[in-house]
Amino acid sequence: MAHPHPDQQERFWAISYCSLRHLKISNPFWTYCHNFRYGKPLPEPGEHVVIDGRVFGSGLYEGYVRIPWHGDTEPIVSTPCTCVICGRKTKRGISVVDEGQPIGFCTNRHYIDWWKTRHDDQNISSEGLETPEEFYGETE
Repeated sequence: MAHPHPDQQERFWAISYCSLRHLKISNPFWTYCHNFRYGKPLPEPGEHVVIDGRVFGSGLYEGYVRIPWHGDTEPIVSTPCTCVICGRKTKRGISVVDEGQPIGFCTNRHYIDWWKTRHDDQNISSEGLETPEEFYGETE
């Protein structure tokens, strides 16, 4: 089901699930991975599909930014939190559960900087993402 039909809203959200990774997808229009087959043929019955790369979701808005999930854990954006990197309190940060505890970040940059301490992936970098001062429009 590519888009929710007005009469089938509940069904759409119920089937927003990644059967390859066994993940509930809470934001199907803004969740991405290399295995997604929109507009491509479905695998043949019994075909083995190899997981390709990580799952990404939309980060805090600073243009079109995708941030990686923390393994199978989806980061929640635009949520109140205190940043574990710099201590900034914000009403529109990022939170994720790590080792059973929720932790927060004030920007995409701080989330990625922390994420890199937990995941070895040279393809993901915080370079080019806004600093907290840039993101929150603070000047000296």
